[in-house]
Amino acid sequence: MRESIVSALPPARPATGPAWSCDGANETGHRERDVIAAFSEVTTEAITATRLEGLLGLLGRKLCHLLGVMRCSVYLRCDDGRFRGAAGYCERDGDISAAVQTQEAGIPGDHFSREVIETAAPVLISDVTSDPRPHHRTMEHWRVRAMLGVPLVFDDEVIGLIFVDNVDQDHVYTGEDVALAELFARLGALFLRQAMLNAHLKRKAAEVVRQKNTLAYLADVHQKLTNAVLDGASIQAVVSLLSELSAKPVVLYNEDFNVLAWSAPPALKMTQPPVLPPRIREMPSVRQTLATLSASRPSAVVPQTLAVGLGRRHLMCRLIIEGQVSGYLGIVEVGRGLEHRDSKLAEHGATVLSLQILSERRQAEAEGQAREDYLSDLLHRTRDAEQLVRRGPQFGVDLSQPHVLVRFSLDSANQSVSVSVGRKLVVEQLARALDVPDPAAVSLPGAVIALVRLPDGAVPEDLRDAVGQVRAAVAPRLRVSTATISAVCRSAEDFPMAHRQLREIDELARSFGWPGGVLTADELGVFRVIAATGRVKEAVHFAHEFIRPLQDGDSDALLDTWRAFVAAQGRVQATAADLGVHENTIRYRLGKIRRLIQRDPSGLDCLLQARLAFQILDLAGW
Repeated sequence: MRESIVSALPPARPATGPAWSCDGANETGHRERDVIAAFSEVTTEAITATRLEGLLGLLGRKLCHLLGVMRCSVYLRCDDGRFRGAAGYCERDGDISAAVQTQEAGIPGDHFSREVIETAAPVLISDVTSDPRPHHRTMEHWRVRAMLGVPLVFDDEVIGLIFVDNVDQDHVYTGEDVALAELFARLGALFLRQAMLNAHLKRKAAEVVRQKNTLAYLADVHQKLTNAVLDGASIQAVVSLLSELSAKPVVLYNEDFNVLAWSAPPALKMTQPPVLPPRIREMPSVRQTLATLSASRPSAVVPQTLAVGLGRRHLMCRLIIEGQVSGYLGIVEVGRGLEHRDSKLAEHGATVLSLQILSERRQAEAEGQAREDYLSDLLHRTRDAEQLVRRGPQFGVDLSQPHVLVRFSLDSANQSVSVSVGRKLVVEQLARALDVPDPAAVSLPGAVIALVRLPDGAVPEDLRDAVGQVRAAVAPRLRVSTATISAVCRSAEDFPMAHRQLREIDELARSFGWPGGVLTADELGVFRVIAATGRVKEAVHFAHEFIRPLQDGDSDALLDTWRAFVAAQGRVQATAADLGVHENTIRYRLGKIRRLIQRDPSGLDCLLQARLAFQILDLAGW
């Protein structure tokens, strides 16, 4: 049965005398005075100790000395209600706190500790081996023979436990020992509670100081970032400032994790951005973490824990612009570990960069709209020529230089992108194909028209291949039915006429059902004037009748030779070079053509009619 202080102690005396002494019990009074003397040192420790472990260890040592035993272990109640080891002392081994801190009291099977906690009174086990209450595996590990468990009680709540024993030796605890231990524990609980309160207040004070420093730091960050933006700093300059403030590499990604800008402290000597590798981004835990970033959880560390092959940790913050994910800002753990303030810096920096990117987008859209309006004025001549020339340079257009218009006619029934996206695709691909800055372009019903400056000494025909590349490049997303290049425009007055010519050529191509390719206004020549009459069927009939004598022949070589001869403007040498045959072969074939069509194919009139016929057939897809 439990041997409790409740039944072992004599009646309590009034508060003016020792609580557990009897009249004439000099020895008991002397031991109680020892208890009070012991607390003179405990008082100093409670006031000056920065860690509870030191105070708890001192309480355990003093109780051991008072009871004449060798070892003690002290447990402290945690916020979750569990009692975890906090400090320990052994007269033979010294400080054993590290070993005690791996233990927990009151675990399943430890009825001894549970009894101390539930009764809030001392419990004595005189013979551990025969008593069913202790956790025997633990007792065997610590070689305990007899043990006294004493609760540290404050305000009727057990806030800690002290266990004492004599290390592998029997020890007899008298009722007076138990009473003395309880007195000591009650006094100790007062000091412990005060020390816990002091520690809590110190933590609060430290937290207040930390928050104050963080607020001062963030205020400084806000001021520096704001001043940088107001001074016109670029996105790269803002990223560099964030790297300087964090003393770590900073990487700005777009929504597809392509690097937009990055910076690292010079001391790290980095030549490449320390990006978050795709294999790490594809890890389920990382992918889920990035997907759950939101206004309530703006930043997170990925991967959360490092392992072999995972590289560095990245503090990632999502950029949100107009409700859409528009990129990520990452602070990389290199040289120095990630800190709490890094997350605040990243979140603040992401907000500034989001606003800056949005501002640049708005500015680009405004500039794009202004350029589009300017080109529209140029095509329709809604402003006088002098004003158009004067306004041109602000849009990168010098009307004193030769230009052409390039019209991409769209199949409006089969488009999967918006008008603005289609125009952007054309502009980007045209700039890439010609290796020039983005040209001015305007969207019209069923078409995109771009203004392209002709390089020195170039002619519209020289742009055919580049325009064909653009047509092929946009094909997966934008269906272009025809692409046409205007004649050269050398003044503001030329553009409205060139615009009308392109519209006519487009209508002509649609009338003939032209299957595609690139046309130039110059190559159509007289045919465009004749076809403008609208008599398409008659034109096609004329073309077929003109070449019929050669179609009745037994070889396509004559027709190919005639077509090449016309394209070479009636020059035998150029025709031979184009077909890769000898000049005499060309002359022989021309002789056969003369006999079949019964007219001289090199004559000016025949050349003109043949050119017209071949143009009609090309447009008709023959």
